[in-house]
Amino acid sequence: MTKIRSLLRAMLCGVFALLFAAVWTQSAHAYTWARGVTLYNGPGLCVQGDAGIDHARPNVFSGNLAYGNAYALTQGCGTGLTKPASQAGVQVHVFRWNGSEWQLCRSSDWKFGPTGQTGGDLGSPYGPSIVFDYGGSASCGPGSYGAQAHVMVWDGSQWREGHVWSGAETVP
Repeated sequence: MTKIRSLLRAMLCGVFALLFAAVWTQSAHAYTWARGVTLYNGPGLCVQGDAGIDHARPNVFSGNLAYGNAYALTQGCGTGLTKPASQAGVQVHVFRWNGSEWQLCRSSDWKFGPTGQTGGDLGSPYGPSIVFDYGGSASCGPGSYGAQAHVMVWDGSQWREGHVWSGAETVP
């Protein structure tokens, strides 16, 4: 049984490595992300978030998608903190640059979910996550687009929240 587990683990690691290599070797402009941005770090709680944006391109793994993730961690931004689904949420807003300011194009609904820490050697925090199809340039026209994730986590007495900006990406 131990040999089978070791073999399966090795195969899983190999598949993960191939997927990682395939995605990582894409163009540097395949998508734009801000990861692990700290929005609050206080007594008993650290709140972090991710925001990302992508647009569909031929022959490249891509889509007209905006992303948002929320994480509750222990104070000091250590390991994932276990919170019930009602105490952490994320929403994504997609903006387009109109030449003088960022204008709201589309927004997702709020998504609430539990937070915590995955197990194993590669354990990492998890929390509510959104993958939002914003429609690309068909939604608001061609131009520069960015995603803003609105992240919030309840600390027992108030919501600790903030916004994470993905950075801009040109959408033809």
